[in-house]
Amino acid sequence: MKLRAELTVLPPREQARRLAAIAAVLVAQIERTEPDARETKAALAAIRTWGDGGRLTGRYFSDLIYSDDEHGTLRRLSEAVGKPSEDGWNALTTAAMYVAWLVYQETGEPMPSDVNEVGEDSVDLLDEQLAKLG
Repeated sequence: MKLRAELTVLPPREQARRLAAIAAVLVAQIERTEPDARETKAALAAIRTWGDGGRLTGRYFSDLIYSDDEHGTLRRLSEAVGKPSEDGWNALTTAAMYVAWLVYQETGEPMPSDVNEVGEDSVDLLDEQLAKLG
């Protein structure tokens, strides 16, 4: 709940900048056991870019999560079940989903149903996931 109180008072792009700092820690944690996890860098770069004022679409974020070419963070999470990187993938995917939700809100693009279910409650979930990571 602490993270929600911290984030939701900020404008959307500032929320993304804060989440980029969190995502950077998650990427480092994942890369300790999976050094070639390119999806981590792509998700972090997108969160940073949008937070810094870049013009990315919600669809771009959705592709990072649910990639058509089978390289999204969600697929990597499913492959990491039971591995040391699982919690990191879970938290990184949640952070990317939340930023995707922010982007879709800003752009007005039709929001996919899975992203439409995201909201400030997702920040609570992320807070729980981060607590598990220590």
